Amino acid sequence: MSDSIWTAALATFRDRVASIDPVPAGVSAAAVTATLGLALAAKVLEIASKRKDFSGNRERAASLLHQVRNKSQILVQLAEEDIAVFRRYLDALRRKEAIDQARRKTIEIPLTIARTSASGIALCEQAAGLIHAALAPDLVTARALLAAAVESTLATVKANLEQLPPSDPYGEEAGAEAARLLQSISAHR
Repeated sequence: MSDSIWTAALATFRDRVASIDPVPAGVSAAAVTATLGLALAAKVLEIASKRKDFSGNRERAASLLHQVRNKSQILVQLAEEDIAVFRRYLDALRRKEAIDQARRKTIEIPLTIARTSASGIALCEQAAGLIHAALAPDLVTARALLAAAVESTLATVKANLEQLPPSDPYGEEAGAEAARLLQSISAHR
Protein backbone atom coordinates (compact mmCIF):
# COMPACT_ATOMS: atom_id res chain seq x y z
CA MET A 1 0.00 0.00 0.00
CA SER A 2 1.53 3.34 -1.00
CA ASP A 3 -0.99 5.76 0.50
CA SER A 4 0.42 8.35 2.85
CA ILE A 5 0.02 7.54 6.52
CA TRP A 6 -0.84 11.18 7.08
CA THR A 7 -3.96 11.27 4.93
CA ALA A 8 -5.65 8.25 6.50
CA ALA A 9 -7.76 8.28 9.64
CA LEU A 10 -5.95 7.43 12.85
CA ALA A 11 -7.91 4.16 13.09
CA THR A 12 -6.75 3.23 9.59
CA PHE A 13 -3.13 3.88 10.53
CA ARG A 14 -3.54 1.81 13.68
CA ASP A 15 -5.04 -1.03 11.66
CA ARG A 16 -2.19 -0.86 9.12
CA VAL A 17 0.35 -1.05 11.93
CA ALA A 18 -1.49 -4.08 13.34
CA SER A 19 -1.61 -5.87 9.97
CA ILE A 20 0.86 -8.52 8.85
CA ASP A 21 2.26 -6.17 6.22
CA PRO A 22 5.88 -5.23 7.00
CA VAL A 23 5.15 -1.50 6.99
CA PRO A 24 4.13 0.73 8.61
CA ALA A 25 5.57 -0.66 11.81
CA GLY A 26 7.48 0.46 14.89
CA VAL A 27 9.64 3.20 13.42
CA SER A 28 6.84 4.96 11.58
CA ALA A 29 4.59 4.54 14.66
CA ALA A 30 7.35 6.13 16.76
CA ALA A 31 7.66 9.03 14.32
CA VAL A 32 3.90 9.58 14.48
CA THR A 33 4.09 9.48 18.27
CA ALA A 34 6.88 12.05 18.21
CA THR A 35 4.79 14.37 16.02
CA LEU A 36 1.99 14.10 18.58
CA GLY A 37 4.46 15.04 21.30
CA LEU A 38 5.63 18.02 19.28
CA ALA A 39 2.02 19.02 18.61
CA LEU A 40 1.45 19.15 22.36
CA ALA A 41 4.62 21.20 22.82
CA ALA A 42 3.44 23.61 20.12
CA LYS A 43 0.05 23.90 21.77
CA VAL A 44 1.61 24.63 25.15
CA LEU A 45 3.93 27.28 23.73
CA GLU A 46 1.15 28.95 21.78
CA ILE A 47 -1.26 29.03 24.70
CA ALA A 48 1.42 30.18 27.15
CA SER A 49 2.62 33.04 24.98
CA LYS A 50 -0.93 34.33 24.47
CA ARG A 51 -1.81 34.40 28.16
CA LYS A 52 -2.28 37.88 29.61
CA ASP A 53 -0.08 36.93 32.57
CA PHE A 54 2.76 35.64 30.36
CA SER A 55 5.96 36.99 31.86
CA GLY A 56 8.43 35.23 29.58
CA ASN A 57 10.12 36.38 26.44
CA ARG A 58 7.54 36.25 23.62
CA GLU A 59 10.25 36.24 20.96
CA ARG A 60 11.89 33.24 22.61
CA ALA A 61 8.53 31.46 22.79
CA ALA A 62 7.88 32.23 19.11
CA SER A 63 11.34 30.92 18.19
CA LEU A 64 10.77 27.70 20.13
CA LEU A 65 7.34 27.31 18.54
CA HIS A 66 8.89 27.68 15.08
CA GLN A 67 11.56 25.09 15.91
CA VAL A 68 8.98 22.65 17.30
CA ARG A 69 6.88 22.93 14.14
CA ASN A 70 9.97 22.49 11.98
CA LYS A 71 10.97 19.31 13.83
CA SER A 72 7.44 18.00 13.43
CA GLN A 73 7.56 18.53 9.66
CA ILE A 74 10.86 16.68 9.48
CA LEU A 75 9.33 13.75 11.36
CA VAL A 76 6.31 13.71 9.04
CA GLN A 77 8.67 13.24 6.10
CA LEU A 78 10.83 10.69 7.91
CA ALA A 79 7.83 8.51 8.79
CA GLU A 80 6.96 8.21 5.11
CA GLU A 81 10.61 7.77 4.17
CA ASP A 82 11.01 4.94 6.67
CA ILE A 83 8.22 3.01 4.97
CA ALA A 84 9.74 3.56 1.53
CA VAL A 85 13.25 2.63 2.72
CA PHE A 86 12.08 -0.60 4.29
CA ARG A 87 10.22 -1.54 1.11
CA ARG A 88 13.42 -0.91 -0.88
CA TYR A 89 15.36 -3.04 1.62
CA LEU A 90 12.92 -5.94 1.17
CA ASP A 91 13.23 -5.54 -2.59
CA ALA A 92 17.05 -5.58 -2.33
CA LEU A 93 16.84 -8.79 -0.30
CA ARG A 94 14.62 -10.40 -2.95
CA ARG A 95 16.96 -9.35 -5.75
CA LYS A 96 20.08 -10.08 -3.66
CA GLU A 97 21.75 -6.84 -4.68
CA ALA A 98 22.79 -3.66 -2.89
CA ILE A 99 21.74 -5.23 0.40
CA ASP A 100 24.36 -3.50 2.57
CA GLN A 101 23.47 -0.09 1.18
CA ALA A 102 19.76 -0.74 1.72
CA ARG A 103 20.46 -2.07 5.24
CA ARG A 104 22.37 1.11 6.13
CA LYS A 105 19.31 3.17 5.15
CA THR A 106 17.22 1.07 7.56
CA ILE A 107 19.58 2.34 10.25
CA GLU A 108 19.94 5.91 9.00
CA ILE A 109 16.23 6.79 8.96
CA PRO A 110 15.40 5.51 12.48
CA LEU A 111 18.57 7.15 13.79
CA THR A 112 17.49 10.45 12.25
CA ILE A 113 14.03 10.03 13.80
CA ALA A 114 15.64 9.40 17.19
CA ARG A 115 17.94 12.42 16.76
CA THR A 116 15.05 14.67 15.74
CA SER A 117 12.88 13.42 18.61
CA ALA A 118 15.72 14.00 21.07
CA SER A 119 16.07 17.56 19.82
CA GLY A 120 12.32 17.92 20.46
CA ILE A 121 12.93 16.90 24.08
CA ALA A 122 15.52 19.66 24.35
CA LEU A 123 12.97 22.14 23.02
CA CYS A 124 10.45 20.98 25.65
CA GLU A 125 13.05 21.54 28.34
CA GLN A 126 13.65 25.07 27.05
CA ALA A 127 9.90 25.71 26.95
CA ALA A 128 9.43 24.59 30.56
CA GLY A 129 10.63 27.92 31.90
CA LEU A 130 8.18 29.86 29.76
CA ILE A 131 4.91 28.17 30.57
CA HIS A 132 2.26 28.51 33.24
CA ALA A 133 2.03 25.66 35.76
CA ALA A 134 -1.40 24.70 34.41
CA LEU A 135 0.24 23.75 31.10
CA ALA A 136 3.08 21.74 32.62
CA PRO A 137 1.33 18.34 32.42
CA ASP A 138 0.95 18.68 28.65
CA LEU A 139 4.61 19.54 28.32
CA VAL A 140 5.53 16.53 30.46
CA THR A 141 3.37 14.38 28.17
CA ALA A 142 5.05 15.86 25.10
CA ARG A 143 8.45 15.01 26.50
CA ALA A 144 7.35 11.47 27.41
CA LEU A 145 6.04 10.83 23.90
CA LEU A 146 9.28 12.12 22.40
CA ALA A 147 11.38 10.01 24.78
CA ALA A 148 9.35 6.93 23.85
CA ALA A 149 10.01 7.68 20.18
CA VAL A 150 13.74 7.96 20.82
CA GLU A 151 13.91 4.72 22.81
CA SER A 152 11.80 2.70 20.38
CA THR A 153 13.58 3.85 17.25
CA LEU A 154 16.94 3.15 18.89
CA ALA A 155 15.75 -0.42 19.54
CA THR A 156 15.27 -0.75 15.79
CA VAL A 157 18.64 0.85 15.12
CA LYS A 158 20.27 -1.66 17.46
CA ALA A 159 18.57 -4.62 15.78
CA ASN A 160 19.51 -3.36 12.33
CA LEU A 161 23.09 -2.68 13.37
CA GLU A 162 23.41 -6.34 14.32
CA GLN A 163 22.82 -7.18 10.66
CA LEU A 164 25.95 -5.30 9.57
CA PRO A 165 29.42 -6.88 9.59
CA PRO A 166 31.12 -6.17 12.97
CA SER A 167 33.92 -4.17 11.35
CA ASP A 168 31.62 -1.89 9.34
CA PRO A 169 32.70 1.71 10.12
CA TYR A 170 29.16 3.00 9.51
CA GLY A 171 27.85 0.55 12.08
CA GLU A 172 30.40 1.65 14.66
CA GLU A 173 29.59 5.32 14.09
CA ALA A 174 25.82 4.78 14.13
CA GLY A 175 26.06 2.60 17.24
CA ALA A 176 28.05 5.26 19.08
CA GLU A 177 25.53 7.94 18.16
CA ALA A 178 22.64 5.72 19.25
CA ALA A 179 24.32 5.17 22.62
CA ARG A 180 24.84 8.93 23.07
CA LEU A 181 21.21 9.66 22.22
CA LEU A 182 19.94 7.07 24.66
CA GLN A 183 22.20 8.40 27.38
CA SER A 184 21.11 11.99 26.70
CA ILE A 185 17.42 11.23 27.24
CA SER A 186 18.18 9.09 30.28
CA ALA A 187 20.16 11.93 31.84
CA HIS A 188 17.17 14.30 31.63
CA ARG A 189 14.63 12.11 33.41
